[in-house]
Amino acid sequence: MAEIRIGPRARLMLGSLLLTVSATAPAAPLAAAAAFQDSLRSQSQGIEAMKRQYQIYRSEQDVQFSSHLKAQWQEFQVYQGKVRDPNPKPKAPNIAKVPSQEQPMRPEVPAEKPFPPKSEPTPPPPIRPPEVARDSIELDFYGNPITLPFDPQWRSMRLGKLDPKGIAAFWDASSATRLQPTLQALNKASQDLALDDWGHVALWQQLAKSLQPDHPTEQSLLLWYFLVKAGVDVRLGYSGSQPWLFVAVEQPVYAVSYTKVGERTYYALLSPDRGKSLKRFSTYDSSYPAPLQPLNLKTVATAFGKAAPVAKSVTFDFQGRPVTLKFDYDRRVVEYMSTFPQMDFELYFATPGSPAARNPLLQTLRHQIQGMSEENALNFLLAFVQKGFAYQTDEEQFGYEKYFYVEETLHYPYSDCEDRAVLYSWLVRNLLGLKTVGLHYPGHMTTAVAIKSPPRADWDSIEWQGERYVIADPTYINASIGMAMPSYAKLQPLRVVPTP
Repeated sequence: MAEIRIGPRARLMLGSLLLTVSATAPAAPLAAAAAFQDSLRSQSQGIEAMKRQYQIYRSEQDVQFSSHLKAQWQEFQVYQGKVRDPNPKPKAPNIAKVPSQEQPMRPEVPAEKPFPPKSEPTPPPPIRPPEVARDSIELDFYGNPITLPFDPQWRSMRLGKLDPKGIAAFWDASSATRLQPTLQALNKASQDLALDDWGHVALWQQLAKSLQPDHPTEQSLLLWYFLVKAGVDVRLGYSGSQPWLFVAVEQPVYAVSYTKVGERTYYALLSPDRGKSLKRFSTYDSSYPAPLQPLNLKTVATAFGKAAPVAKSVTFDFQGRPVTLKFDYDRRVVEYMSTFPQMDFELYFATPGSPAARNPLLQTLRHQIQGMSEENALNFLLAFVQKGFAYQTDEEQFGYEKYFYVEETLHYPYSDCEDRAVLYSWLVRNLLGLKTVGLHYPGHMTTAVAIKSPPRADWDSIEWQGERYVIADPTYINASIGMAMPSYAKLQPLRVVPTP
């Protein structure tokens, strides 16, 4: 007879049964087995009871919140967006008079249509996506097909009246729907794509728009419900017949209206015109019973989309000879960044170009500077940024202040000082491995580089954290490293912006 082997857990269970047998009548094996099954059944019932209790707890949270929504509302002040730099920028860039160089070539404005130079650069509204099944929907999220289950009731939900009772009724109807499968699927998609916090919210927003494409009010209320249940600290309010969504953010956000509830600041990032037309609005002064978290916008994802490369050609002169460079950038990254909240300087310097832009652009420039001295390579990159891109202030191009990430400077027909500083800093760090900082002056941003060789005595420079940084201004046309723009040469910067 073959030998039967049993594992440790089986031996433990068998020993327990043998102890039971030794202490009972001959019929005990059946009784012991029955007792064992009862024990397993009891454990299973206990787990199910815990699950039911958790569902009851969640339901009690929703009921409690609904009760607050019916009563605890008050009017809050809305403040106009914060301004990073109130000082006006130069209408045109300064041009350095350098006898050893010819007059700089004027950069040509790209022939492609800009994306899109209008009052609010947001992507076009999503096309109503096709349904994959009765209770699933497919979204196109920056080139990524994402299939999400959904409760069919979300399509037909309508708000009665935009007041506390009507909003509470909408919450009650929403909390009676089946959200958990959608929550799990969307969280997994967000993790798989490595989205930042804004991308995660944008995915929920696209779902709400796709479910209620013709009902903007219900879109807002459905998005509010989704985000609260996803753990995002978002507040719904209203003014007249218009709903408003304000979301809490850990970092300061600029150029968007905001309000304060308790110790948290909420921004109108999910509302029409981002709250610019709003002075006061009503919202609940209580909070959802479960903990809700503000958005953390310390990073921007640049590699989650399916790349849509756009060819770009730039011509400029360097030391009297024309140079033409061809490279690509990713249009989808530009589309995403056009929706990203306006943040502080550090985020722009810290965010790299997408893989679609990084590889061809850096390879092209690396080939150009191969064999050059450190000084010549720095000057070549300066010439590329100074003369390869036409200058125009954000007010002229968009009608408001907008800072660019690397990808945006490559895309838009015009850029100004902080955009060029970000691009130049990124190129120097990636191509030459040198440390850089941003220098913020009233109405101006430039860069400085910690070069390896000793700087010349006549070069403009600053000392920061024990190191000497040489001025390299990508907006001072025709200037080489060590040349500060005359109007800022004797000024101390308002702020030194560290870069990675």
